[in-house]
Amino acid sequence: MSKPTDHPLHGGIMTVAAAVQLAEKSADSGIVSTAELIIATIRVQEDHGLPPGIAEPALAKLRRAIDAHMESRTAIVEAHAEYGRIARRFGATPESFGPTWPCQQAKAPPAPIATLAAAA
Repeated sequence: MSKPTDHPLHGGIMTVAAAVQLAEKSADSGIVSTAELIIATIRVQEDHGLPPGIAEPALAKLRRAIDAHMESRTAIVEAHAEYGRIARRFGATPESFGPTWPCQQAKAPPAPIATLAAAA
């Protein structure tokens, strides 16, 4: 294969990769939107001097929503990894596709994990 576009599954790989990346962004957006709703609820409660427990039932439901969003995000990320394995089975890799590989983070070395102790 001389170039990535010559791969017989190039179009399919690019289509699935775009859909996976959109699903990942959507999952993140759901997490952020729900977190913003939690923040807004607490701020309005504080700003208007409402009793601390008045929004507790709603906040409990939002906690469940965050948990569900996080579970969804984990499943999408795991599916993304599976698609990478499938592509490799057909000879499509970051190395063979070069800069056109749709998932650039797959080529980057993992970022170091900072811990609270390291940050202190």
